[in-house]
Amino acid sequence: MDRARLTAWTLTLAGLIPFVGCAALVLLTPDGARVWIEPLTVYGAIILSFLGGARWGRTMAGPEPDWLQLVLSNLPAVAAWLTFLPTVPDEFQLLVMIFGLIAMLYWDLRTAPVWYRNLRLTATGGAALSLLVVMQSF
Repeated sequence: MDRARLTAWTLTLAGLIPFVGCAALVLLTPDGARVWIEPLTVYGAIILSFLGGARWGRTMAGPEPDWLQLVLSNLPAVAAWLTFLPTVPDEFQLLVMIFGLIAMLYWDLRTAPVWYRNLRLTATGGAALSLLVVMQSF
């Protein structure tokens, strides 16, 4: 494995720490579990924004960027942000994060090289599973 791929894998696995850590804290601290949902969903929104930005960058790097791809690459950040509006239930927030991560995975799997597909499957699986565990704990 070359240095760039090793770095990508290392950063990806480290990026799962907040997902897994917050999910563990929700499960292990029943009295104060709800306090860990906000850091978890904020991190999920950040990651969705990052994935949308990565898609934007790949689109802009092409010889003739597709306007529709640029518009669609903004949807994850906007969808995640909307879940932070007042009165949005935690369960709905978690559900949007899960579906957003899976949608971005599907989008990436269509054109990504094999090594990146494996990386994204691992990252999305870990993140979505962490969010699902928290959602099921209510």
